Amino acid sequence: MRRLLYLNPFRSLYGRIFLWFWGTTIVMIVGAYWIMQNIAPPVEYLPMDDKQHFMLENSVRALQRQVFRSPDDEPLESILERTSQRGKLMMILLNPKTKEFLLKGPLPHLPNEKPFLDLIGSANPLRIATPIGDMFGPMATNIAGTEYLLFVGRIRPRGFVGDMRHRPPLLLIGLVLLISAVLCSLIAWSLVKPLKQLQVATKRMASGALSSRVGSASYRGDEIGRLGRDFNYMAEQVETLLNGQKRLLADISHELRSPLTRMQLAIGIAQQQQLSSNPKSNEQALARIEKEAHQMEHMVAQVLMLSRLDNNARDSRKQPVSFDALLTGLLADCEFEAQSQDKVLTVDIESDAKINADEDLLASGIENVLRNAVKYANQQVSFTLKIDGPEAHLVICDDGKGIPESDLKHIFQPFYRVSTARERDSGGIGLGLAIASRAIAAHEGEIEACNQVKGGLSVHIRLPILA
Repeated sequence: MRRLLYLNPFRSLYGRIFLWFWGTTIVMIVGAYWIMQNIAPPVEYLPMDDKQHFMLENSVRALQRQVFRSPDDEPLESILERTSQRGKLMMILLNPKTKEFLLKGPLPHLPNEKPFLDLIGSANPLRIATPIGDMFGPMATNIAGTEYLLFVGRIRPRGFVGDMRHRPPLLLIGLVLLISAVLCSLIAWSLVKPLKQLQVATKRMASGALSSRVGSASYRGDEIGRLGRDFNYMAEQVETLLNGQKRLLADISHELRSPLTRMQLAIGIAQQQQLSSNPKSNEQALARIEKEAHQMEHMVAQVLMLSRLDNNARDSRKQPVSFDALLTGLLADCEFEAQSQDKVLTVDIESDAKINADEDLLASGIENVLRNAVKYANQQVSFTLKIDGPEAHLVICDDGKGIPESDLKHIFQPFYRVSTARERDSGGIGLGLAIASRAIAAHEGEIEACNQVKGGLSVHIRLPILA
């Protein structure tokens, strides 16, 4: 039973295409035949001119000469064929008593005998206009004691289609089947080949080969090509997400290892100092433990916030808020931090506007960018807010060393730091700008970074404002 299911043509694309193509062909042939039968011009009987009369009489005399010169045992069929070939005419002999036809010429048989049978009792020969050509007759002639009616004429060239119509039906059906099989094979192969590529790429990706892609099928301009390109895009996204997840786990493990190591070291020192009864050393060890615990707590909080932003899990607490209320405390804290490092923060706010925002989340994102600028600036940090039509444009610049161009597109990725060193002195744990990017995106905004010509980094933030 299972083998019979595999033989079902509807289970394969080739079988479906073949049946559809062949079914359509049959319908077209039947429809075309019906139309031809209904629109075929009717047979007309018209009077003959002198030239046509002469051709008919001359054909009768030529046939009588051939009969007279032929041996008595020669069949009439061969005599008629020889006469037809010499005159290059279609010749038909009709026995009016038996109504049997004997014909020689381009046609092996008559497609319609009725127009000739209707003229058995006709006294005068006529021109018979038929779809295959003009015939002339009848004219009575006696051959070996038997009365016949002779029709002569010239048949129009049939061409390839006309030729095929007079071939055996099985030959015609076989030829059509062969042509349809070749065409269906080409069509099915052009469809199945890219689908096979997609199937192979899917299986490879399912087995863990995340770099697998659809090849030439993705270059097609049809729906299959678009499917291949969509698959490649999906595969790239999945590969990026999974690789990012692996990197995130590795980075978290690395970042947690450092404070845990320092905590273990501080605990060991405290235990040793406890034996020596040195209260001051114990206090320093406990302070170190507390500091590392706070750092781990801060990092875990940032990782959780980043995860919630990536998964859209943060509750929506958006409400209309002005930039003045959003930025006043933030700018004051950053200005104090800059002064403590002997740096200057310049603020330029042209006008105020309202934005539909989660105040804590958006303030945290902007603060991360601003504190990052203060940290890496040499002397100057600038903050500019401009209202440009339906959006606010925030620009944060510093006069530091800037960032290599190859790193600019990566700085908003989690745990990414420009410095290859893993020491904490190289700057945080690489989550501040990632959180800022997600926070801006959560408010339907955009953030991008670029190096300034005069040196330093410039971060541009665009946010939609309320009308």
